[in-house]
Amino acid sequence: MLFINPKTTKPTEQDTHFFREPNSGLLYLAAILHEYDFEVELLDLEQYLHVSKAAVKSALIDYSSSHHIIGITSLTNNFQKAMDYARIIRRKSPKKIIIFGGAHVSFLSKQILKRDYEKDKIIDLIVVGEAEISLPKLMQLIKSNNITHQDLMNIEQKIRKIPNLAYINSRGKYEYTGNQSEIIDLNTLPLPARYKLRPVNFYYTVANIIINRGCPNQCSFCSRQQLFKSTRLRSLQSIDAEIRDIKSMQTYEFINFYDNINLNLTFFEKLCTLLQNTYLQIPWGCELRVDNLSPKHVRLLQKSGCQVIATGIESASKEVLRKNFKYQDPHKVKKGLEHLKKYDIPVQAYFVLGLPGETEQTFRKTLDYIKQLPLTEEDTINYFVATPYPGSRLWTEREEFGINIIEHDFTKYDCEHIIFETKDLSYSQLKEMLQEAKDIETSFMD
Repeated sequence: MLFINPKTTKPTEQDTHFFREPNSGLLYLAAILHEYDFEVELLDLEQYLHVSKAAVKSALIDYSSSHHIIGITSLTNNFQKAMDYARIIRRKSPKKIIIFGGAHVSFLSKQILKRDYEKDKIIDLIVVGEAEISLPKLMQLIKSNNITHQDLMNIEQKIRKIPNLAYINSRGKYEYTGNQSEIIDLNTLPLPARYKLRPVNFYYTVANIIINRGCPNQCSFCSRQQLFKSTRLRSLQSIDAEIRDIKSMQTYEFINFYDNINLNLTFFEKLCTLLQNTYLQIPWGCELRVDNLSPKHVRLLQKSGCQVIATGIESASKEVLRKNFKYQDPHKVKKGLEHLKKYDIPVQAYFVLGLPGETEQTFRKTLDYIKQLPLTEEDTINYFVATPYPGSRLWTEREEFGINIIEHDFTKYDCEHIIFETKDLSYSQLKEMLQEAKDIETSFMD
């Protein structure tokens, strides 16, 4: 099987000395299929920077030529690219089976499959949600029956027995095989298959370690709580094994720990102790909430070698935060930042413009709040535009939020473009505010 990671980054934004590996979902799937003795290869098109479309097309054709099954992941803003890649493969090799996965296609599987069936008939199946159980079963079924694109529906009854699959059935109707239970024990998964990564043009220098799946928070702009219904933590032993695996590869220069590593404070303290005792010798950073950080917690971060933390502050308005289910006290956030700066830990602070409930007044309040934060020249401010990603509350409850989506081009769903207006803010108002927000960003970079 060939896994394809589409291009997501503009060349001017990519630092080749700080090269990030593909999403961990692909690496986990590659590891699992390898355990089932399937031949697996990974084509990371992020490696193909500063090259022509013809060169990318050539890579797609060359890599896919030796694989019968193609798996493509995508985000919302690069879904069209993923479809373009799939179209190239389908036209060159009509018999290949093409499977899509990822959050975007999981939430829009019916819409995507119906549109594709009417137009191109490129996608054979979509794996909805977690794929670690269903994909190996599907692979075994296809292999044992020697199935191609043209005769896939010959095994339709057997496909129906595998959960988490969406497809157009033999009657031309959308069909979903139903949900399976989530993987409760993440420690049963093998370590991500970094040994499958090929540094075609650049060595991978940034590793992402996922310490949990799911999130107990309900932020309106996030789809994680819908993609993963429950919150599950990995064991410290599993995380330690992955750190050692990364260190053994010798090219990595930085490790990111995701996501919100202090959701469980007991776990957080044990993780910091582990990192302090493993002689990590690779700089690391993490995402976390700062509103519940105490001086004790920050001391642990410093002693364990943390180089930077990233945190979502979003807004200084309690009303905006509450309306968007972000239960966080701006005063406690400021206190947490003060603790971090006391120990000289750099901060990357995220804010969101244009959330439901945002007004000119709440925007000004947030700008004033930023100026009062104890941030220095070593810190970073990122101001993102509220984006209704499929699966998020902003998408599924847009009528309740009173938002009007004015941009339907998914390539612009990158948190940099204005996608919707609200009853309080028009496009022209948001555009002016965005420029001011970006000026604040720039002031921290100078």
